[in-house]
Amino acid sequence: MAGEIHFPANFDLNKKYAGVVVSHLGNGVKEQVAGLYAQKLAKNGFIGFAFDASYQGESEGLSRYLYDAFNRVEDIRCAIDYLVTLPYIDENRIGAMGICAGAGYAINATRTEYRIQTVAGVSTWDVGDSQRNGFARKSTDEQKRLLLRDVASQRTREARGEEPLLIGYVPN
Repeated sequence: MAGEIHFPANFDLNKKYAGVVVSHLGNGVKEQVAGLYAQKLAKNGFIGFAFDASYQGESEGLSRYLYDAFNRVEDIRCAIDYLVTLPYIDENRIGAMGICAGAGYAINATRTEYRIQTVAGVSTWDVGDSQRNGFARKSTDEQKRLLLRDVASQRTREARGEEPLLIGYVPN
């Protein structure tokens, strides 16, 4: 994973600071909105840490641009793993913040990641709901059944050696 850490003005290596992990929106990278929020947090005395999700931006992983909801939550845990290794982070004052889809993942991470003491979402988007029910809950039950049949057929084709079907969500 690749990340950018933002420090408060007059940063003192001998002090302990609250750290906030900032997750970007579904099709973003750390240099965009998440990075701006991390900078603003730093201006308010926090350590702001924005990172690229696995498979995106400067973070590694194959297939490139893969959008994996499980890994998005795990990425937040890994970002916290990194923060707690820094001598200037107060491990009892770690927060998570996310923008759009990143907010949904940040909130999800708090369910089992007890190192997160506070969480915030900006323009929170529930990715799970939109996947289950379609954008703005417009998918009918029949459309969902057809989609699941198509997914099952594609998985069978791939199991038999066909190339994976990649559908663009995150721009190259």
